[in-house]
Amino acid sequence: MAEPYPGVLLLSRNQAVRAYLEMVLEGLGLPLMYFDSAREGLFWLRDHTPRLILLDQDLDVDPFSVAARITHVRRLKEVPLALLISPDEKLRTTAEVVRVRVVEKPLTREKLLPLVH
Repeated sequence: MAEPYPGVLLLSRNQAVRAYLEMVLEGLGLPLMYFDSAREGLFWLRDHTPRLILLDQDLDVDPFSVAARITHVRRLKEVPLALLISPDEKLRTTAEVVRVRVVEKPLTREKLLPLVH
């Protein structure tokens, strides 16, 4: 049985993104769990259900395939999932086809708040 996690899961190799999210989420009283690799994050998800999942385009594998894998898990279908991308029309189009919510970089508090509330 998966344990509820009251915070956000971030899969990203980008330390600046991680530091910014920690700062914003700390101000909201939300913990951040993060992994540099998709494999580690997916393994963690076997036993936990976070409030929100964020995937960075800088992931060690294709973030769209990771998103598809996560959304096929019945327990995780209701967990909001967003992909952090640079402003790129090709990435945005791919996200629309895969039906993944996107948050364009640079990250701002205003872009993140609707996802965690």
